[in-house]
Amino acid sequence: MIEAFFFGPCGQQIFATYHPPLGGNGQVLTVICPPFFNEYMRTHLALRELAISLAERGQHVLRFDYRGTGDSFGELREVSLVDWQEDITLAVREGREISGSSRVYLLGVRAASLLACSAVDLSSDVQRVVLWDPVLDGSSYLQSLRDIQMVIADRQLWLSRAERRRVKHEYAGYVLSEAMEKQLVSFDASAYLSVPDGLLRVVSSSTTSFPIQRVPHTVALFNCEWNTAAEELILARPVLERLVECLTNPS
Repeated sequence: MIEAFFFGPCGQQIFATYHPPLGGNGQVLTVICPPFFNEYMRTHLALRELAISLAERGQHVLRFDYRGTGDSFGELREVSLVDWQEDITLAVREGREISGSSRVYLLGVRAASLLACSAVDLSSDVQRVVLWDPVLDGSSYLQSLRDIQMVIADRQLWLSRAERRRVKHEYAGYVLSEAMEKQLVSFDASAYLSVPDGLLRVVSSSTTSFPIQRVPHTVALFNCEWNTAAEELILARPVLERLVECLTNPS
């Protein structure tokens, strides 16, 4: 049975959902690191479906919300990427305690790919990292969020001049801390180079190339429209099928 619960330090607890394996004692735990900000809600249903599919194939799966997001404690404007990196490490530890698994896989979606890869050094338990449409660097990602925000602001014709000035400092509708902005800018493709050889897999919804040639890269064409102000849910089933393959294939 799917179990929802909180874990982590008092006052800063992280909300998680655990999907136990169906029909057996799974040896693998997959921890899903969701994307940030506007992409979190757009992929929530897809990542839930992915978790169910993995559990049906005998894996333990843990989904969680970073502090300051979703149902976790805290305010977004008060947290940083360092906090979210710690959340991933705590999620791995919690998932291992619940499942008893010694083999841990991480799934990073979009900008969470940078964070998941940087967290690998903090956890020797991780034996595979799969990325869905990884963001190549934090600076261009922030700029795409600013572009989305400009579109959102232009649509809100009822805003006063003061309100318009305020919302134009947001990122796709979200107010970020100064620390988070600086940390995002500092992230680049070197985070992917930090992952030991053989651990990394990439699944893309477009023909965009991945900068590290030695990494297995699968393309499942699907128009996700990441860099637009679209609000529709992303149910990229061709991509989800490839993610399941990457996360369940033993080789």
